[in-house]
Amino acid sequence: MWDIILWLLLFIGSYLIIFFAADFFIDNLKDVCLIYKLSPFIIGMLILGIDPEESIASIVAAINGLPYISMGNVIGNSIIAMTLPFALPLLVKTLNFKPPATFYFVMLYCLMVIALLGFLFNYILVISGLIALGGYITYLIRNISHHKKEQEFEMEVIEQELEINEEEIKDLISESKIKKIIYIIIGLTFVFIGGELLVFSAENLIDLFNIPEIFFGSVIIGFVTNVEEITLVIKSIQKKSIEIGFGGMIGKLIWNLTITFGLSGIIIMNINFNWILIWNWLILIGIIIFFNISSIKGKLKKRDGIILFSVFIFFILLNFLLI
Repeated sequence: MWDIILWLLLFIGSYLIIFFAADFFIDNLKDVCLIYKLSPFIIGMLILGIDPEESIASIVAAINGLPYISMGNVIGNSIIAMTLPFALPLLVKTLNFKPPATFYFVMLYCLMVIALLGFLFNYILVISGLIALGGYITYLIRNISHHKKEQEFEMEVIEQELEINEEEIKDLISESKIKKIIYIIIGLTFVFIGGELLVFSAENLIDLFNIPEIFFGSVIIGFVTNVEEITLVIKSIQKKSIEIGFGGMIGKLIWNLTITFGLSGIIIMNINFNWILIWNWLILIGIIIFFNISSIKGKLKKRDGIILFSVFIFFILLNFLLI
């Protein structure tokens, strides 16, 4: 009994660290985007989209002979990342955003097909993993090239995205740029510390309750390793910087389907057919199609939030019923 209370308190305390650190991090990231005239969407992709904690969880599971935790985490984590962080804010407000380039959705479709082939055919997983890793290199090259073009955008575009007036811009530019970058590093460090403590406490709680491997990988680990990202996205929306949050989630999804899936797939080499994995794959491809269609309008409404929340609930129930 005391063990459960101890780990619950650590779990709650870890989330509070993430909550306040995320607030600090987003504030300073917004300022840096403005000072250096950077695209909030691409910065969100390259900073929030990198998820070493997620990769470590899947790779360690793969090394320890737990392929369903490893692959379940890749897909389940991605489903949670693209539903809950957007569903909750959308229930109370409409979000307007600059539509991302078609390139990202085309890449996501290709990566999903590569993952499916690895799940369906024996010993294709290692080949799928190698191709996925190559996909991340393509993604980086494209972003670096696109970032150079973004620097040519007029200052008014960046100001409009971040909703900051001219006086605030002058004040920001007069401040120490290095200080802002240090603040970003400090904020992100505390987010990661909170995330590690959260995962550690959750793993101990899970052990106490004997949760099955596939449910553990697809739902529990997927949710726990997503808490900091959920908080960062919600904070970015609250601070009217949806491009940072939206870019971060697309970047995270690409990271999951390239780096995490690629390295884990190479280690596992082969995985037996599993219906839960396939059903979760279908849910994720449906979510990607949903965001692709919604991004054309550049707007997400309450109705979209209800749809995303319903998909999240369906995902939880499906994995619970099929364990």
